[in-house]
Amino acid sequence: MTKVGIIRCQEQSNACAGWNCLPAVRDRSGAFDVYSSVELVGFDTCGGCGRNKADKIVSRVQRLREKGAEVIHLGNCMVGVCPWKEMYLAAIKEQVQIPVVDGTHGSH
Repeated sequence: MTKVGIIRCQEQSNACAGWNCLPAVRDRSGAFDVYSSVELVGFDTCGGCGRNKADKIVSRVQRLREKGAEVIHLGNCMVGVCPWKEMYLAAIKEQVQIPVVDGTHGSH
């Protein structure tokens, strides 16, 4: 069983409670179709826009890893629109060293 954590956009979290991400995990659809079985260990936000700092998202990814996450999925709300995504990915790779996958579910 693959244990995953999801990081989603904090700005978008006011309008979305994971309506598409959570069913994708449950159904092993979208980006989760590569796993034979999957367990969601946590669902968190990025912590807010980076403003050239990645400390908030790094601490949240570290916490997900401590809770057992083996891979982190970035919510679709972050993949195509987050201006800080590349900075976040570099910081996670350097500081947490956990695989990160772009996306969660199929299109809306």
